[in-house]
Amino acid sequence: MNKFFEILASYSYGKALVFSLALGGFYYMTLYDDGSALDARIAEVSRNLTQEEAKKVETDAALRQVKEMQEKVGQLSVQYQEISRRLPQDLFSIDINKAIDSFARNAGVSIKSKKPNPNVKTAVVEEVPVQVELEGSYAELVQFVYYVSSAERLSRVKNVVITEATDRSAKKLKFAGEVVGYKLAPEPPADGAETKQ
Repeated sequence: MNKFFEILASYSYGKALVFSLALGGFYYMTLYDDGSALDARIAEVSRNLTQEEAKKVETDAALRQVKEMQEKVGQLSVQYQEISRRLPQDLFSIDINKAIDSFARNAGVSIKSKKPNPNVKTAVVEEVPVQVELEGSYAELVQFVYYVSSAERLSRVKNVVITEATDRSAKKLKFAGEVVGYKLAPEPPADGAETKQ
C-alpha cells in the first residue's frame, strides 16, 4: 500500500487530478447508489402492498358473503325439514273432500258443490285445490274458513267470492272459492339418473 502512495505522490498535480477524476467517474458509474434504485424498489413494494390489501378486502367481503349464504342455506334447510315433517307425501282430492265435509258439518254450512281443480306444482310443495260452493250465515262461513286454515293439511282458502244467496228470506250467504291442500312435491330426479320412458 505504501508503494501506491509513493507512485501517487510522484504524480504531478495535473496527473493526480486526472487520475482522481477517472477514479471518481468509475466509482460513480459502477458503485455509487444515489438511492433511486431503492426508491423505485420501495414504490414497487408499496404498489404490491396496496394491491394485496385490496385483494384482502375483496377476499374478506367474499368470505362474509359465503358465511351469510351458508347461514341462509342452513335456515332454509331447517325450514324445509319442518315443512317436510308437517306435510304429507300423498294428498288426494278425496282426502280434501272428506275434510271439507267434516268442516262444513262442524261449521253448519251446506255444501252446494265440490269440484277438484288441477294440481299446481312448485319447487317444494304441490297444491291440491278443490273448488267449493257453500251456503250459510256469515258466522258459519267464517267458522268454516277458520277450520280450514287451522287444519294442518288444508291451510288456505283463496279466490273467495261471497254473495247474497238466492233465498233472501233465510238471510244466507253464498260462498264460492278454492280450498287448497298441500303435499310435498316429488323430488326431482338426480342428474345423470336414468328416466323411465
